[in-house]
Amino acid sequence: MNRRRSAARSAVLATVAALLLGACTGFGGDTAAAPPAHPVFSAPPARQVFLALRHTQETGGASLRQSVTFTSGRTTAVQTVTGRVDFAGARGEASSDWRIAPGFPETARDTLLGRLAALETGTARGRYTVDTRAIHFRAGSAGYWLRYEGDIEPHWGIDSVSHLRGTESAVGGTLLEVLSGVRPKAGGGAVPGGGRTYRADFPLAHAYALFPEDLRNELAPEPLFAGSGGAPVPVTVEVDGEGRIVRARADLAAVLPTTKDSALTEVTGLRIDLTLGDFGPPTPAVGTAPDGRVLDAARSVVSLYEAAPGSCVDLDTGMRHRRLVTRVSCDGRHDVRITGQHELDGAYPGPDAVRERAARACADVKGPRTWHAWSSPAEWRERGKGSVTCFRLS
Repeated sequence: MNRRRSAARSAVLATVAALLLGACTGFGGDTAAAPPAHPVFSAPPARQVFLALRHTQETGGASLRQSVTFTSGRTTAVQTVTGRVDFAGARGEASSDWRIAPGFPETARDTLLGRLAALETGTARGRYTVDTRAIHFRAGSAGYWLRYEGDIEPHWGIDSVSHLRGTESAVGGTLLEVLSGVRPKAGGGAVPGGGRTYRADFPLAHAYALFPEDLRNELAPEPLFAGSGGAPVPVTVEVDGEGRIVRARADLAAVLPTTKDSALTEVTGLRIDLTLGDFGPPTPAVGTAPDGRVLDAARSVVSLYEAAPGSCVDLDTGMRHRRLVTRVSCDGRHDVRITGQHELDGAYPGPDAVRERAARACADVKGPRTWHAWSSPAEWRERGKGSVTCFRLS
């Protein structure tokens, strides 16, 4: 009898439990689905910016626009990069344009553009395409593309054009390169549309990825070279409701030089603003084989001192080195014609003496559009002697 009562009591309890469960899940008996975890906001706050970067890359592609603003007093020099990136295909295309206000310090201007000393040349405007195999660069005034492949070090360990290729995005030099290492200070403030804004920072040493090699040498203060993290760089990151990064802004004043021997000493402010949009596989597809004539940089880009007298060259190679040129035909448009090459023996005599010797070496070529260039102290030491190139501007 007791066993029967126990079984009956168990059946009643089971029926009551079933009724209670039905009341919680609805009359139809279906279990209410828990809201899906958000790809970014469901994670711990410290990981949300990192996950937003990864989720942005998983969209397949995006358009981008970034402005880098150097300030000196009341004047500015602004580089604007616009382009598209195919995250899935590891390729991208972009254009770069510099706008430098009147009154901006001349030495700083020439350094930012990578100009050949005293000549109105430099990468004020250019286009480029990037993939895992090659970088194609086209100067604003050139009628051809330069194709750089493999390890891009044609002279003296220079690899400035590699800066155009990124690791977090095919298009390099953007704030995407530092966002995987940012440290959010909180979980993010809400913005319209369900997104969030994060105030964070990243180690100063990570700023290396944002600039080409020659500018790093002018910008980075001593702690960067010593291998320490350096002062934190403040950055603001905006993520939309779907977890995609739509904007990032950073104040890089801490990267500016603290010594008076830098060409950028008169620069007092530096900020970067990146905007992303048009998420999804790029349409049309991002191309990596540009239309038009393509020159092999390994054969066409040479040292200015290797250009034969009578030959013609363009001065903008994308390498941001004031002693590299592109050999081109004299029948078409060109920047300069080489009129002479001269060796200067002996030890480096100092800046005044070498300028005087260079002028004497090119004295037979005169005119308002003639110029000459000579070896720097480092180049002189490397070769054990100096060189002077005489040329006429076109």
